[in-house]
Amino acid sequence: MPPADDFYVGYFRAPLRIVRFVTYVAIVLVLLTDGVALLLYRAQENRASGHWDESGEVAITGTMVARPYPVVQVAASAGRPAHAVLLVSEGKAGAPATAAALDGKQVTVRGYEILRDDLTVLQLDQDPALETGAPGAVATEELGPRTFIGEIVDAKCFLGAMVPGEGKVHKDCASLCILGGIPPLFVTRDGAGKVTYRLLADQDGGPIAEAAASRAGEFITLTGDLRRVGAIEVFRVRTAALE
Repeated sequence: MPPADDFYVGYFRAPLRIVRFVTYVAIVLVLLTDGVALLLYRAQENRASGHWDESGEVAITGTMVARPYPVVQVAASAGRPAHAVLLVSEGKAGAPATAAALDGKQVTVRGYEILRDDLTVLQLDQDPALETGAPGAVATEELGPRTFIGEIVDAKCFLGAMVPGEGKVHKDCASLCILGGIPPLFVTRDGAGKVTYRLLADQDGGPIAEAAASRAGEFITLTGDLRRVGAIEVFRVRTAALE
């Protein structure tokens, strides 16, 4: 009589032929899944991001500008041009309230740098300290009305505290950070992909947390007045434009 076909019964040992077939199928499925995952990964948009400086705590001295958000304007040195340092605290919180009292004064701030392109955010580990030296001059220039298309982000996550720190997937986190006092940035890209960061403010040059938080992570068009303050541009918009 011809041999019977293999037939699996749960309480008997599986025939070797079936074991081999299931093993081959499992291996093919794993390889196929890995291949699809790799293709999807390579198809993702390359998200350039900043990073935490791992060299440890740094001390930065410059002139405090408290509005719309505390920023230390640092004069040019032999190794670096003049630049602005945005201040934040640990977690989803902006600079401490004590920073406002130091507006226009020479200060030293200590903490950990988050860097992206030519922009710096410093996560403070202590309150800003007043220095005895004379503050450096902070030039202000009115650049007039402008219209930009871009995205509202929170400065801390966008610079590298979280990746991705932009887009709809980051909207809720960005909103909480901005409401906590972290400076909102309006990020634009030109035709060549160059990114420009502008500090967002209300029409009077003050903080704009609630209105900015409501539209964080969205691609929008804004019209307002542009002002250069030291080494950073401040984009002043009407809060109604964000509603």
